[in-house]
Amino acid sequence: MFKRISLNYDFAKVLTSDHSQHSGSCATHQAKEMPDIYGPYDGHPKSYCLANTTIHQLWWERDDLDFDEIGRQLDMEVVSISSIRQDPGNVIPYHRDTFFKITQAYPDRKETKVRANIFLEASKLGHILQFTLNNKNETLADWEENQGYVFDSSVLHLSCNAGLEPKYTMQISGFYLGD
Repeated sequence: MFKRISLNYDFAKVLTSDHSQHSGSCATHQAKEMPDIYGPYDGHPKSYCLANTTIHQLWWERDDLDFDEIGRQLDMEVVSISSIRQDPGNVIPYHRDTFFKITQAYPDRKETKVRANIFLEASKLGHILQFTLNNKNETLADWEENQGYVFDSSVLHLSCNAGLEPKYTMQISGFYLGD
């Protein structure tokens, strides 16, 4: 499942928040969780390290953002929302979203788990998102504020900031309600 979307929502408070409160990297657990991708390479290439895979992420609560309104616009039952600041020179390596926390919290739910990746600003030089769709790599480098994509765990993707300014995205995760 892969669907282009646009939100009508004011995320100004997200953009002005201090994203440096939490820093981390997904690179170490991605290689372990996705042997189908990384097994042939014996894990991530050694050049991937904390210095070039770091993201700064904030998690938002229902009293911070209107989960119901955002979900209505996305045809989703929103379970979690986070925002990421990806600084210049950093990547989120090739992966699929596994929805680990949603599956843990809702083990009996059978609906399709999805993530909406929303760009919080218009694209800037060097800001890139790449997906593999139908065995073809699609590179996205041109978007407007509040545009993005909803996709399920079958969609492999990566994110790169080869630019000169931070890239801000919103990750909205939950259950797909659309047809």
